Amino acid sequence: MSQFSGFGVEVELKDGKIISGTVAKANGKSLTLSDVSFSDGGTSQVFKVKASRLKDLKVVSSPRPGSKSASSLTNGAAAGAPAAAADVSGSPSDWQHDDAAAIKQQDDFDFQENLRMFNKQDVFAKLKEQDGVQQQSRLVAHNVREKKLDTDELVIPDAKRDHWDSLEEDSVHTEYLPITKSINITHLLQTAGDTDSKDDKVLAQLQSALKRPGSLSIPGSRQAGFVTCSTKIAVPCATPVQLLEIERVCSDSFGFSSNLALEHWAIHMSQFFKQKMGGRVRLNAQNPNPQPLIVILAGDNRSGARGLALGRLLCQSSLVRTLVLFVNTPEDSEVNEQWQLYQKSGGKTVESLQSLKSSLEKLNSPVEVVLDAMQGFDSGLQDACADASDEARLEELVHWCNSQQTIWSLDIPSGLDAASALPNFGLHVNANMVICLCWPLTGAYNLKTQLPEKDLEVHLVDMGVPQAVYSVRSSLRKFQIADLFVTEGMAQLQW
Repeated sequence: MSQFSGFGVEVELKDGKIISGTVAKANGKSLTLSDVSFSDGGTSQVFKVKASRLKDLKVVSSPRPGSKSASSLTNGAAAGAPAAAADVSGSPSDWQHDDAAAIKQQDDFDFQENLRMFNKQDVFAKLKEQDGVQQQSRLVAHNVREKKLDTDELVIPDAKRDHWDSLEEDSVHTEYLPITKSINITHLLQTAGDTDSKDDKVLAQLQSALKRPGSLSIPGSRQAGFVTCSTKIAVPCATPVQLLEIERVCSDSFGFSSNLALEHWAIHMSQFFKQKMGGRVRLNAQNPNPQPLIVILAGDNRSGARGLALGRLLCQSSLVRTLVLFVNTPEDSEVNEQWQLYQKSGGKTVESLQSLKSSLEKLNSPVEVVLDAMQGFDSGLQDACADASDEARLEELVHWCNSQQTIWSLDIPSGLDAASALPNFGLHVNANMVICLCWPLTGAYNLKTQLPEKDLEVHLVDMGVPQAVYSVRSSLRKFQIADLFVTEGMAQLQW
């Protein structure tokens, strides 16, 4: 727009002011005038007007031939120089030669008056006119409630006050029929000849795994073993028979009983559990929110006893709530001992899945973690079934377990074989995390192959086994890892 330089113009602003002057520079955003005269009698050497303030503009004179503005424009064009290289005054900018006294005499910029020039009502009316989105398609249409909420309807008053303290603690499981005793893997192999032919292949793979400790049960696969995520230490896998042998040597040769190992494990596991639940930031008496709720599915075996011991340490501080549901009527002495301690520490017990669902409806605490302690490494879900009704009840329990968001399994997800990870029940638990006790099972390693679609976490918990135990038997010497648990009682593993 440099072709308009030198024209005399009379400009009318939207606020009614009249300004006369010579065009020094013009573009799409502003107009710069020189030798300016204002309608109120004021003058200025240079004045710049934004395009948004202009109401009307009249040309009152054309550039004089030979004038400074016209000649500078002509010479600049002839020389091929940009027109904006110098303004009409010959100076490199509009403000360097301004008269400070003249500027002080100008009126102050009226921000309020200029703000009134923006007609918001007309702008929004135009946007609404151009908007073609249907009302029922808007996001706000999906959030309409028939009844308006009061100010306190979205807040749980005194959230910690629910029916937790009034939940019934039934210690008699009258609905369960007599249950067969759990059997270990060795007994399963000894009675393999009495099973149906359809299980022969599974038993053959299991027997092959037990004969080759630390190896995968899948032919052609490499040596089984994990590594720790932080220190990259190799961690070998154990068979169920080796875990039983470690437990026996600890008790017979070192006086380290299973109860000591259980308590050692439960302490480390409870600390890990509390950290996962938010640590001290969340677990404190001043937190007005309800305590996190853990549901433990316990079997009548080693795994069930460990689950009860963990529940006792979690709930004894009243900062974590624990509910236990037994797979069958507890008859094992160790399980019953841990159950009594668990109840005395404030833990709750429900007698059936229906009772569990009813109790959960009365609480403000949602289920955060389901601990699968039904099976363990030395038994299976089938061991807890006397007839078809028991199988149906267990399948219903596994269905409910799999419907939860976070599931942690001890040793191996229930419904899978501890050595091969092959299914040995109608359904199996879809765990998010596997907690290995003492040493990871070969079945835990095989989960990567058997369940490739699952993104499992595997953690190993210290049980306090004396290091000298592994030098007693040649089959246990591969577990002589001196620096696996140094500063922590947990180690995350990876394949």
